[in-house]
Amino acid sequence: MSRTAQNGTEGKQRREPGHFREEDVVDIGAYISIFGKYCWKILALSLLVGILTFAALFLLPDRYRAKAVIAPSGEEQKNLPSISALASSFGIMLGSPSKVEDLESLFRSNDLTARVFERHNHWAALLGSRYDPATGMKKKGMLDFSGGGEAKPAPPGKWDAVRAVEKRMTVKANLKSGFLTLYFESTSPEESAAILKDYLDEAKGRLQEEALDRAVRNKKFIEEEIRKTADAWTRDRLYSLYAQEMEREMMARNREQFGFRIIDSPWVLDRKTGPRRGLAALVSTFLAVIVIFMWVVAIDRRRRSMRRQGTDGGRDSDPP
Repeated sequence: MSRTAQNGTEGKQRREPGHFREEDVVDIGAYISIFGKYCWKILALSLLVGILTFAALFLLPDRYRAKAVIAPSGEEQKNLPSISALASSFGIMLGSPSKVEDLESLFRSNDLTARVFERHNHWAALLGSRYDPATGMKKKGMLDFSGGGEAKPAPPGKWDAVRAVEKRMTVKANLKSGFLTLYFESTSPEESAAILKDYLDEAKGRLQEEALDRAVRNKKFIEEEIRKTADAWTRDRLYSLYAQEMEREMMARNREQFGFRIIDSPWVLDRKTGPRRGLAALVSTFLAVIVIFMWVVAIDRRRRSMRRQGTDGGRDSDPP
């Protein structure tokens, strides 16, 4: 049979569904044989990767993540329908944020973060070695030098707090249950709980300030409307609205958990939450076994392919 006819026959067989090339067949026994041949080398290298991973994680400090659970207080939104309609007609907004979405936006806001760290000194836990407690200055890092700025120490600002909190603060809202869960992670269990507590206090203070400011402005507006209104029914409703605003002002001044109630307050943790060195070493060892075994199989198949090509080349060079 000529070479052209032979190639045509081989091509026809490859197009047939029942034909498989030798390299397409998965030989489990061959893989087991390869693993058995290089078993100790694969396991030794994988174990070395796990040990190095375990040792490298000891360079990272322990982390502690404090947790708090809060729920919105809906009492501030309870209004009589008639009074609410009247307030809307005059453009008056009653109540205060009491939905989970509103509280989530508040705790995610940069303004609240800046407020917390401007009023409370937690820079040592937030910036770590980049902060000098003796001078109260932030040490310059590589990014500061590369930005072309001056190489002098400077006090930490609100943007330092915002950038650092992005990696440490977690806010999770459960719309179904109506709860908001807050997490803060740092290298100190005491600081993690203290920072989260300050977040709760400052958020409550901001809601109180907004409620007081809104009540004062609403009362002033209602007083002006009462003086201008001659209708007795409307004046009576305005007086009811004025009394409600006075009640809200009193509640905002005296209520400890105005705006939200604390379900779980932040506790000082008794054990670290990360890094999980043992689990990371175990996972890296397992992945190393897979990767190294695939690499060994690839090298073995390449050697066999090269040997097969050398044998075929020798046959083609033989005289007919």
